[in-house]
Amino acid sequence: MLGRYDPAGRLRLVVLTSPLPAAARREVGALLAPANAGHPWHGVRFSAGWGRGDLDFIPVQPELVAEFVADTAVDEGRWRHPVRFARIRDDTDVDALPLVDPGRA
Repeated sequence: MLGRYDPAGRLRLVVLTSPLPAAARREVGALLAPANAGHPWHGVRFSAGWGRGDLDFIPVQPELVAEFVADTAVDEGRWRHPVRFARIRDDTDVDALPLVDPGRA
């Protein structure tokens, strides 16, 4: 699950990724930090997709920037189809990203 902040400072879900290859899971997993009590997604339920029920997830600190490959299908600020993880962008800070417009991604 990837999120971006909107102009009001809310962390919004913008896309789900396809499953990461084992090497990418290890790389990304080593960089993730558990979310603190103030994380806005604690207790939130997200849909896993049409007819697939709720998505199980563990919130983490929103401190990493990930590059991904996606198609152009965007609906109300979210990519409609899962994206493919490309790499962690350790040369970019979360604060440097443009804010997400809930009407576009």
